[in-house]
Amino acid sequence: MEKVKPVLRVLQLMLLLTVSGLPLVAQAQPAGIAWDELTAEQQLLLAPLENRWERLSEQRQQNILDGARRWQSLSPEEQREAQQRFRDWNRRPDDERAAIRERFENFRSLDPQQQRAIRERFRDFQNMPEDRRRVLRERFERRPPPPGGGPPPGGPFPDRGLRPPPGGPGRPEGRGR
Repeated sequence: MEKVKPVLRVLQLMLLLTVSGLPLVAQAQPAGIAWDELTAEQQLLLAPLENRWERLSEQRQQNILDGARRWQSLSPEEQREAQQRFRDWNRRPDDERAAIRERFENFRSLDPQQQRAIRERFRDFQNMPEDRRRVLRERFERRPPPPGGGPPPGGPFPDRGLRPPPGGPGRPEGRGR
């Protein structure tokens, strides 16, 4: 039971983030996964949602169960990293989180080839020596914003036409490494 408590806390936080921003259905949905159909382990992990479970749509319930399965598959180190990222996310101001979500949605709207190119360039950036990354970040931060706001054209690597990845130059959004 001692090992379950930290897991429950993190899962609660992750579930709250998952559910936050989405209005709960006011009345019980006729379809869905009944609480009694969950395994004892699932009920233990999802206990904070027990009172609301029946009001969630079946799709929402399934998404939460999928997240719980992914959480259980993480190593203790990966769980600690996820906890820290979640704490960092919650400490960000609302406007900053909204901007990150918008960048992420913009990224998702790109075709797979463009996404792949950005990911490759971000890996290149991550593999650079820290002093080189610092120089590039400083150069990026000194550039004036383009007319109408937003990031400077070309991003931090003007010679390669890159922009920082979603979530900023230090970590792609939703990624632990």
